[in-house]
Amino acid sequence: MRLDVQITVLHPDKSPAAGVTLRVMLGTAADWQSPSAGEEMVTGEDGTVRCTLPVVLASQRREVATNFVARLMASRETTRQVQLGVVMEYAGRAWLSAITVDRRANGASLRLDPMRVYGRASDGRFTDDVPLHDGTWHKRLPNGKVAPLPGFAVTSATLDPESAAADNAAWRLRVTLQQWEPYVAPVLAATGAGTAH
Repeated sequence: MRLDVQITVLHPDKSPAAGVTLRVMLGTAADWQSPSAGEEMVTGEDGTVRCTLPVVLASQRREVATNFVARLMASRETTRQVQLGVVMEYAGRAWLSAITVDRRANGASLRLDPMRVYGRASDGRFTDDVPLHDGTWHKRLPNGKVAPLPGFAVTSATLDPESAAADNAAWRLRVTLQQWEPYVAPVLAATGAGTAH
């Protein structure tokens, strides 16, 4: 089975972000957290990179509900699922973000699992799990400052077959990432009584 992947990167003002370097891999790829896994690409003038990758779409039994009441009554349904890994730089370091997209039987694409973010461990692999607290990821940088991560928001993600055939061997994944403003480390105000003249 093959997956046609298109990732569009936008500036904070939603204009196309050309010339952005990113590495793309699928979670099904061998050793996907290796720093050399996947394919390194640079966004074009339209802010987009494209590649075609072999994939095995997972079938997952998931509870799909849109609110608390629906969740209480939700039955489990089978979704097709893929995990996309994207390495991009933010706050002076590279981070691997794992984005999981599910496709429901009715054709809707959902992100049922929170994104996961990894920094480089001492062996260079992206296995340093960045904790998620209250919906945001934060990591202490070598300079001692704590930075919010990963430097972008996923504004859309869809997983669709190329045709309605039951045995469709070609699928499309479309993901849009909107960059945050560049990270600026907070500056601590100087304290003291000052110097007498």
